[in-house]
Formats: sequence, C-alpha cells, structure tokens
Amino acid sequence: MDEMPLRLPFMSTVGLVMTYRCQVACPHCIIEAGPNRKEEVPLDKASIWIRQIADYGDGHVKILALTGGEPFYDIGNLEAISSFAESCGLLVSVVTNAFWAVTEEEATRILRSLPAIKMISFSSDVYHQESIPTERVKNAMNAARKCDIPHYISVTTDSKNDDGYKRLMDELKEFAERKKIVTVTTFPAGRALKNLNRLNYETIDEPPIYSCTSVSSPIIFPDGRVVACIGPIIDLHSNHPLLLGDLNRNSMEEILDGAETNSILQAIRIWGPRKLISLIKEGGPEECLPSSYVKDSICITCYRLMSNNKIVEFLAELSRDSDFNQKVAYARAYYLHETKMMERLGLIP
Repeated sequence: MDEMPLRLPFMSTVGLVMTYRCQVACPHCIIEAGPNRKEEVPLDKASIWIRQIADYGDGHVKILALTGGEPFYDIGNLEAISSFAESCGLLVSVVTNAFWAVTEEEATRILRSLPAIKMISFSSDVYHQESIPTERVKNAMNAARKCDIPHYISVTTDSKNDDGYKRLMDELKEFAERKKIVTVTTFPAGRALKNLNRLNYETIDEPPIYSCTSVSSPIIFPDGRVVACIGPIIDLHSNHPLLLGDLNRNSMEEILDGAETNSILQAIRIWGPRKLISLIKEGGPEECLPSSYVKDSICITCYRLMSNNKIVEFLAELSRDSDFNQKVAYARAYYLHETKMMERLGLIP
C-alpha cells in the first residue's frame, strides 16, 4: 500500500502548489516542474486564498501544506507565504528536494530564517538523486533536528525490488530512522506517463482493497483549480468528480462545502476505488475498466477511473442518485464517525 505518515481528519489539511519552478526536471514529476517553468501563485492571490482557508468552518483547517515544484526555489516567497499563513493561525508544512542544503550549517541557517515552517517532507529517490546528492538530504535532515522541526523522507519508486531503490534505502537508513522513511508508488502522470517504458510496476488482477486517506487533503494549483488530492489525478483537466472547483469562480467555502457532500470522493475515503469498480461492474461501462491493477496502489487505480470519459459519466450519474448518497452518508458516519454529510443531506433532524 502507498504508505502515509499519518491519518488526518477530513480537510484539516489543505495543500498549495506554490510554483512549478524547480532546479531539476525529474522524469517522474507529475506536474512536469523544472527550471524552465514560470508559473507560480502571486503573493496577493496566495494571501486571499490562505485567509479563506483559515476562515473556513471557524478554523476547521489546521495545516497549510506547501509544495511545488520546489517551494525553496524562491525563499523570499516561501518566507512571505509561510509567515502569513502562520499569522492566520495555520500550521505550515513544506515539501522539498533539499537542493539548498549544501552544508549542514547553511541548511540550519536557512531553516532558522523560516520560523513559520513547522513540518518538512524531504523528497529523495533515484530520480531526484541523479541531480541532488543524498548528502544534501542528510544535511537538511540534521538541520531540521537542530531546529526541532518534525520531518520525514518520502521515497518514490515503481518497484521495491528495484536495485536503485534498495541502494538508496540503505543510504538513507545510515542517517534516518526507518520509521521516518515513507515509500510511495511512482504515478503514471506528467513526465512519468511519457516515460512508461522506464517503469516496472507489479500488477494484479483485482483492485487494491484499501480505503484512501489522500483525498482528505485538497490541493490548490496556481491557476486556481482545487483537486481532492496530490495524486496522479492532478494531471487530468477533465471535469471528473475529484476536481472540486476553481477559485476564480467559487469561494474556498463553496468548494470545501461541496467536498463534504461529494459522494464519489467520500466513497473513496470509506471503501477505496474498489467500491466504485464493483458498482461499475454491476451497472456501468464494465468494458472500460482496467484489465489489471498496480499492486498496492489505490492512487493509480483512481487515476485510471477518472481518466476514462465513460466511467466519469457513470460516476456523475451515480452521484445524483439519492439512495447512493444516503448510503455513503450513513457509511461515513458509521466507519469514519463523521456526520457532516448526513447533516447537510437532512438525514439528521
């Protein structure tokens, strides 16, 4: 299963893609970030969106997760956005490839100049390490320890049997506790979709059985799109059920309120995409389902569903079915102990 560091309450975390800029153009990058990309969130828009996030549901959102691209590409912007978010009462986390940690001393100086950052995830895998030495991840991790910032390392691979993955894991475990290292599956999206010949997935005949925690944390893109998670579906621009809205047309409150009653999203949180697949087999375009699935990757399973127009049409129709919506609302209350959907559908007096 794609490993996650922890399970957080629904929409207690909202992500923000600060920029598409990055020092490197990794072959697996799902947003195709790189040194030639220019798109980024203007500070004025970032401030408006962050204020709306902080105000939502009387402080329902607790964490703003900054990602990219590379958030440390422009440390001035990172300092401004993280400081403003902290002033709004949000705890700030950040994802980085640690390119900036040339020495442990320099890394410590940089982190101390960013006091609003309270959590860090370091991306370290065979793709990043073609350009960024593992030593820099070590420097950054030691600096985070000195600054008392909780941290972990996220390693992406298409196979845990890959020799490069095994070598990197051995290197990382020399300076990081195993529990601090999280492994995720390479997503077939962005550049990785163009480099499928380099991927070595282990496939199975049936979809993974797991429910999904990732769709509990929506992500905002520089163009204003809000998507249910940072998985491979962000590469899709069709009107699928996990595309939650556009901040150029809707407020954050309207978008997040809609997520509370999005029965497809909530079904994935409760049962995983396997439930949707069973419903498609019962009365939908079964011929459009994949013939095989990537072992332990609910993210790739979800992507394959949301990237098929006929399946998306079926899911849209399913989401308008009152019986299905009620079933999801009751299941959400029973399994996840969340009553918001029942309340909003008028199922609780």
